[in-house]
Amino acid sequence: MDISKLATSVLQKQRSTPGLVADGIRLAILRGELAPGQVLRQEELAKQFGLSRVPVREALRELETQGLVISYPHRGTVVAELSSVDIEEVYLIRTTLETTVLRLSIPKMTDLDFRKAEAVYDQTDHDPNPAHSAELNWAFHEILYAPAGLPRMLNMIRTLHCQALRYHLVGFVAVDFKRESQSGHRQILEACRQRDEDAAVAALTQHLSESGKSIAAYVRQVRSGTLGAL
Repeated sequence: MDISKLATSVLQKQRSTPGLVADGIRLAILRGELAPGQVLRQEELAKQFGLSRVPVREALRELETQGLVISYPHRGTVVAELSSVDIEEVYLIRTTLETTVLRLSIPKMTDLDFRKAEAVYDQTDHDPNPAHSAELNWAFHEILYAPAGLPRMLNMIRTLHCQALRYHLVGFVAVDFKRESQSGHRQILEACRQRDEDAAVAALTQHLSESGKSIAAYVRQVRSGTLGAL
């Protein structure tokens, strides 16, 4: 496990130290640099971040509340794994929350919001590195949900994204999901531009449903041994 370069980059931001450490570990998980089931040793992480174990311990606690890591007695902390059933449940909850937020957000969206979303869409289209897909996917959705002005709900949605996005990355890499995902994003964005709440919600519902089914199906194949391991 070597995330020292990522750790150095993250620590340059202006946030509390435990929060910064959590950001770094979260990014490493979403990018696949820390694999499901991998043991996270506090001493090693503290060394890579150039910090004491205290902020690392607090960061791991934060990530545990988000469902990204799990702490076991006598074993330590490991990167959480999701089953296909877990993924389907996450996407069901996401659909309920995100369609609600999107409907409330559309009347408050501005031209600047649309330009930001378009910029992320274009960046995703032209970025050849699938390791960035999870971050860009969240950036696109966050831009569309933020105008609703519901920070608690947005934080809940972000947590669900974090739980599922490393498998979203699997979808981009293993089942060539990028084209399908971008098509869904385009439909959602255009409906938002038209201020058509029903069409935007329908497009988002279909987008999340297809994403969840594709990723869950892939994970089931991996778990059954019909495909190579994650």
